[in-house]
Amino acid sequence: MSFFVDVHTHLTHEDFAPDRLDVIARAKAAGLGAIVVNGLEPVSNRMILEMARQDPVIRPALGIYPLDAVCQDLPKDFPFEVAKFDVVAEIEFIRSEAKAGRVAAIGECGLDGYYLGPEFLPGQERVFEALIGVAMECDLPIIIHTRKCEKRAGEILAAHGIKKVNFHCFGGRATLAREYAEKNGWWFSIPANCTVNEGFQKMLKTLPPETILTETDAPYLGPTRGQRNEPANVVGTVRRLAEYRGWSDEDAKNRVYENYTRLFGV
Repeated sequence: MSFFVDVHTHLTHEDFAPDRLDVIARAKAAGLGAIVVNGLEPVSNRMILEMARQDPVIRPALGIYPLDAVCQDLPKDFPFEVAKFDVVAEIEFIRSEAKAGRVAAIGECGLDGYYLGPEFLPGQERVFEALIGVAMECDLPIIIHTRKCEKRAGEILAAHGIKKVNFHCFGGRATLAREYAEKNGWWFSIPANCTVNEGFQKMLKTLPPETILTETDAPYLGPTRGQRNEPANVVGTVRRLAEYRGWSDEDAKNRVYENYTRLFGV
């Protein structure tokens, strides 16, 4: 029996503080059976583990966001507030939780060339490669954030020979995504704003069907601009996939669920 899945969301975000349980309840009512909540740094990683202890629909993914990966090196005038923490110690914490079987995936992690200049790439790459190592050591999927660094991220992943890769909200060309999917068998999760984003629409139309997953990146990237996104909105993405491929809604849901089970080993 299949269900809808959201493989990348941020229910730890402060926007969900007033009604997080209601958001989860709406997701379940919409037919979701798995919500993969992605961590960014120590606070969100630990919050996710607690959420998963309270509700099995929450699948914990622990990670270090690219900006957080170089938190010790950011200038004082950096436009965002990024808390400093011991990155090496957090990698070891993620490894210990993964080895204990309390983690469904590693991530999000990766490279960001949008907010950070090339001088920060070596530091980002060290953390990225360390987390690739954790994912491979524990046979877990890795969930990738890459912005303006899609080719470099692909090179690093391919060099390590890792197979269980999901690119969340892939910002590169759809042709590059298709190349990665066909050559390496990597997965791509399409966010709920595919209703308005032509790049994501093209991916839904052209990626190999066995590599397509659904996500929200909630509270971001909702189907309606300006409105908070939430996991229940993956249902609309599945409907859009069915429309593009000429499938029934049920067939599209089943195919995405099968892709989820192959990547996450459910």
